Amino acid sequence: MNTYEKTSNVAIITGASSGIGEETAVALAKRGYNVVLAARREEKLRQVAQRCAQIASQRGHTIETLVHVTDVAQREQVQALVADTEKRFGRLDVMVNNAGYGLFARVMETSPEDMRRIFQVNFYGVLYGCQAAGEVMIRQRGGHIFNVSSVIGKRGTPFHGAYCASKFALVGLGESLRVEMLPYNVRVTTVCPALTATDFFVASARSRAAGSSFQKFKTLSPARTVGEAIARAVGKRKPEIVLTAGGKLLTLIAAISPGLADYMMKFYHDDLVRRLED
Repeated sequence: MNTYEKTSNVAIITGASSGIGEETAVALAKRGYNVVLAARREEKLRQVAQRCAQIASQRGHTIETLVHVTDVAQREQVQALVADTEKRFGRLDVMVNNAGYGLFARVMETSPEDMRRIFQVNFYGVLYGCQAAGEVMIRQRGGHIFNVSSVIGKRGTPFHGAYCASKFALVGLGESLRVEMLPYNVRVTTVCPALTATDFFVASARSRAAGSSFQKFKTLSPARTVGEAIARAVGKRKPEIVLTAGGKLLTLIAAISPGLADYMMKFYHDDLVRRLED
């Protein structure tokens, strides 16, 4: 039995202070994983850590939690996150690169500074996590990296060009990394949630009207659904997880008929414009 098989499983989750990150941490804790919670909000992370320990205990597991205040846009902080995890636990089994944020703006209104900023978090933050975790997993000859992209990282939508671009980049990154890691028994999965009930809608909507346009579809999936899907996929060869039937349908239409997808998005665009002008 090698070192990778000996001790309790350990998972790092970035963006763990709320939403998908929090629910992924809880889902893994329920399965007995020691969880390392990373985000910028320490108080929220400690609340999540307490929740993870409680739910693990209810399932008969005794786990350790580690709160690590981290800004994923800073490479040295991500490297420290992984290094501290390995020092504490001696291993790293799962890396969930989830931290990110949204930006509501037309492409023509998006400044180069805003585009750089969103890529620094949504793309480079994931790249740093993949590289730091990948080094550990290559040494131990095993592990699983999850990169949280989005359904609109496979089909762009109006008013979210910068966010879509950063999430499209994650899809390409994951496809390359997944093959490169095969010789080391390291799995890589790209996660593409559809509309999910998280803080994203608070952060990305420019106005109440924009937010209500999302809400009117009444298709927001619970963040718990995404977290559970990630936890169930650990150790499995799943190149991609696309959440919800609607999300799968949209990606299929975008792949086989981009023009039809554009036509569908035009309805969404026009509805949003009307709400913004009201």
